Amino acid sequence: MGRIRFVSGLVAAALMVAACGGTTGGTSSSCSKTFKVGQVTDIGKLSDKSFNFDANVGLKAAQSDPSLCVKGAVIESTSEDDYAKNIQTFLDQKYDMIVTVGFKLGDATLKAAQDNPGVKFAIVDYTYKTYPSNLAGLVFSEDQPGFLAGALAGLLTKTNVIGEVAGLESVPPVVHYVQGFENGAKFTNPKVHPLHIYQPESGAKDFNDPDWGKQQALTFIGQGADIIFGVGGNTGNGGLIGANEQGKMCVGVDVDQYLFFPELRRCFITSAEKLVHNGVKTAITNLVKGTWVSGTVSYNLKNNGVALGPYHDFDSKISASSKAKIKDIMTKLKDGSLSTGVTA
Repeated sequence: MGRIRFVSGLVAAALMVAACGGTTGGTSSSCSKTFKVGQVTDIGKLSDKSFNFDANVGLKAAQSDPSLCVKGAVIESTSEDDYAKNIQTFLDQKYDMIVTVGFKLGDATLKAAQDNPGVKFAIVDYTYKTYPSNLAGLVFSEDQPGFLAGALAGLLTKTNVIGEVAGLESVPPVVHYVQGFENGAKFTNPKVHPLHIYQPESGAKDFNDPDWGKQQALTFIGQGADIIFGVGGNTGNGGLIGANEQGKMCVGVDVDQYLFFPELRRCFITSAEKLVHNGVKTAITNLVKGTWVSGTVSYNLKNNGVALGPYHDFDSKISASSKAKIKDIMTKLKDGSLSTGVTA
């Protein structure tokens, strides 16, 4: 079981500081009640520099908001056996809300919510057919930023071969990203040939095997790929490392990963982002303000829940016509006149 790490401090520019550690803080002396909110990560941990990290950014943002009176803490899971134990740790310490992060925590979160109706729960990347009134499922249309990033890749590839190094195929958001990326690339470049691989189920190394991810990227590059999409926590991050080492282009996932990998910046053309921090802070705000929303809460381009990241160092290398095409695609995805073609 992971140890509790208390959240403290302001999130500088929302993303530019460490996501955990230190002592408790962020509550005001004027608070009549301090709301205790705990986060349980999946085994990718905060070091994924991806959705676990970004969920913690949302928790920190809530804690830094003096109007919310929130005290936050996070427990990083080491194995899947930790999920229920880590949730129980927060329950034993009388937390008001628990945020769980990842598809794999679905069963443990539901059981805990059913057994503890007085505690609010929010889970990232999971939905249920029916919900208890104290549980919210925060889901994101990953196919949309995936489609946009793929559309850009289709315009920039010189070899017409692109690769995706992905996490587990059993996790729907991963598949949504991959399928969206491939469909977007084919939309702007019918000649493109996508290569993808999903990480085999491997227990503790699920989403956490950068060496395997790097090797898959190198294999794809050997087959002609000049752009690699890393979409699987630290496993996908290994794909980014492989692309950078070979002087190829890369695409980040979940957050603007350019900000977290200064040593890889030359390879990032963009990142396919889902704004988990916004969803988490909104759920916490609903708890505090007494406006709790249970059930599935969906985020997409239309409600600014997902996004295409900045082009950063590639901005001057992307033509005005290509930028215009991406902007047009984004507009059409947002208003519904264009579909990503991803239905599952």
